[in-house]
Amino acid sequence: MAEALIESWRLAVLRVRLDLTRSSPVAVVELVGYPAKNPTTYWHAEFDYGTFGLSEGTEPPTGLKVPRDLVEAVENCLLADFEADTALWLRLVPPYGHLGGVPWEGALIPATGRPLLRVPDRLPPGSDPGRVWTVAVAVSVAPNAAWVAGYLSSFISCLRTSVAAEVDVHVFTDRGAEQALRALPPEGPDAPRVHLHDPGDAALLARSGPPRRHDDADAHPATGPPLWGDWITAGLDGRAVRALHIVADGAFEGNRPVLSVSPDPAAPTHRSDRAYVTSDRVRRLADRVGASVLSFGSPPDNPCDSATRIMADHVGLRRAGPTFYTALPLDPAGYALARAHAFVAGAPGSVPIPRDPSLFAYLQPEFVQAALRDAWPDPDRPGQVWLSGRAAIGESATSGEILPNALGVAGGEEITARYANAESVPMWVAASTRYIENQVASLVRTAGVPGETPAAKQAYDRGVGQAIAELRALVDRRMRES
Repeated sequence: MAEALIESWRLAVLRVRLDLTRSSPVAVVELVGYPAKNPTTYWHAEFDYGTFGLSEGTEPPTGLKVPRDLVEAVENCLLADFEADTALWLRLVPPYGHLGGVPWEGALIPATGRPLLRVPDRLPPGSDPGRVWTVAVAVSVAPNAAWVAGYLSSFISCLRTSVAAEVDVHVFTDRGAEQALRALPPEGPDAPRVHLHDPGDAALLARSGPPRRHDDADAHPATGPPLWGDWITAGLDGRAVRALHIVADGAFEGNRPVLSVSPDPAAPTHRSDRAYVTSDRVRRLADRVGASVLSFGSPPDNPCDSATRIMADHVGLRRAGPTFYTALPLDPAGYALARAHAFVAGAPGSVPIPRDPSLFAYLQPEFVQAALRDAWPDPDRPGQVWLSGRAAIGESATSGEILPNALGVAGGEEITARYANAESVPMWVAASTRYIENQVASLVRTAGVPGETPAAKQAYDRGVGQAIAELRALVDRRMRES
């Protein structure tokens, strides 16, 4: 699907592919643009895997970097061949090993002065109604980390000054940080609404709630499944959020990147006694609470920032909504992340495209179109423009695609209209919407090609599309009745 997005929007893209057919892995990198109907390759080079600070072994990656000659070549090519306001997109072609954890943005944004955005492998952008920008923030780091209260206070203030809408924040953090936050002096009357949730509620929920499944490999075997997901969901009391921000240490469980959290938020533990949470669990939590935006924060004392980066990349590639990674040491006040939230929350073109070296972003091209000052002309349609891109993918099919609108399952208009001015959206409505969006994205990604694909596969696709459409109709009907 990422390649279809690139072709449909005519993106200026830095494509990175890992060639595993040689004696040692080689990263094949090319810069491609669309000055005319067909793509043009402006630059092409190959780099040994080790030049990115990566090894061929199984040990976790550390010291990741972008080769200096790659940065210089991209900088020179952009200056020579691309308009000044062209956004550059990064397409990492799976399988690409640990290249998703390389700090591409930290090296290329300062050198080129251009936004660098990662191309997701999902569509469409999630429907996200509501007049209030509601954010759930979950923080689990080393016990009594001195920076937590100041960071959260500053980030929340930056959200208030950056996001045009009213801001409502729910904070879920370990006991020590929660007490430090409560000790801070209250802000003025224009401060965002902040709900500081008691970590003791997590253990209470575990004692009084229904039995949890323990056949889930998403948690460290020594501690069992963490309580955070249930605590966050219960604390929101049936109301969806529009964004979920998670700050936690990274780690590797074998080759798998995970987040390290306290098993019980009321009793923070040393890193050696923590629970491990996988990317799939984080993604499911975001869908469960209805969050369109998901962001990962790498704390200042993170012992394994590369794991956090790789997890954020892995999740962002596969989500329909915006996904951010932010390095807190480079953005200690949370300003850059707050501006990224403002970009997706505001009116198109009202906030500049995120281009801070402290973060990376997976964004669908629809979010970026109106933010570019100099749109390029569409060679096929006089008077039309494209963002280094043309019409959205819903308007014209590329070869082999069955589009959501053609299947009648895109939907979301009734939900958007009903809750456009609501303070919050019911969690079940938002979670159902996220589920349907994921199913649509999967169907579009694997749909057969009329005239090429066997009739049985085409019939299967139509059946799945009809089932999704019926589910959408059921959600709409239940929503009207509630």
